[in-house]
Amino acid sequence: MFRALGTHGPELSPTMGLVLDVLLLGAAFWLLAGQNRRSVHDVVLMATLVLSVSLLRVVMQPLPNIQPVTVACLLVGAQLGARRGAAFAVMVAMLSNFFMGDGWWTLFQAAGWSTIAVFGANFSLVVDGVYNAGRTCFAAVVSAFLFGIIVSFSILDGTFGAMDFLLYLVNGLPFDGLHALGNLTFAIWFGAWFSSLLVRQPTIEALEYAVMDSHGIDA
Repeated sequence: MFRALGTHGPELSPTMGLVLDVLLLGAAFWLLAGQNRRSVHDVVLMATLVLSVSLLRVVMQPLPNIQPVTVACLLVGAQLGARRGAAFAVMVAMLSNFFMGDGWWTLFQAAGWSTIAVFGANFSLVVDGVYNAGRTCFAAVVSAFLFGIIVSFSILDGTFGAMDFLLYLVNGLPFDGLHALGNLTFAIWFGAWFSSLLVRQPTIEALEYAVMDSHGIDA
C-alpha cells in the first residue's frame, strides 16, 4: 500500500503543509511533556534515535516498502512507553518525509507508526528487561498490515467509493507482504540489539531521591 517513493493522497498547499507540520510537531512535544524532568541521556537518546532511524529510512528509500521505522516504533514503545514511542513515530515521519516528500500522507504515516508504538507498549515485548524475540517477530508481521491499512485512508478524498477502496487494499497486499518480510528481518537481526539500546535510565528526580535516601535525608 505505502511505497517508499510514493506520495499518495490529496496534495496540500504550502500553507496547509506548514500548518500540518506545526500540528504534528506540537503533538510530539505534548507527548514528550511530563511532570518529571528528563535526564540529558533521555534527550540525547531520543534525538539520536530519531535522526538515525530517519536517515536509515531515507537511505533505504529505493527498496519497495521496506520500513525500518516500524520495528523501531514497536521497540521504542515497548521500552520507553506509549507516549514517547508515539512522539518518536511522529518525529521520524516528519523528518524523513522532509527529504522523501511531505504532504497529507505524513499525518497518516505518523498515526500509523504511533499506533504501532502503542501496540508495542502493550504487547509485552520486553518484560522485566527481558526481550521476547518470538512476540516481537509476531508483532512485527502484524504491524506491517496494520500500518498499511491506516496509511491507506490517506487516499480517501471523496472520489473513492467503498469498492474502490477495498480494491486498493487488495492490490496493496503484495507491498504489505514485503513490509512484513522486512519487519521480520529487522526483528530477527537487530531486535535484541536495538532493544538493549533503549534500557531506561533514571531521571534527575530519581537520582536525587536515591542520593537523599542513601544519606538518610528526609525531604
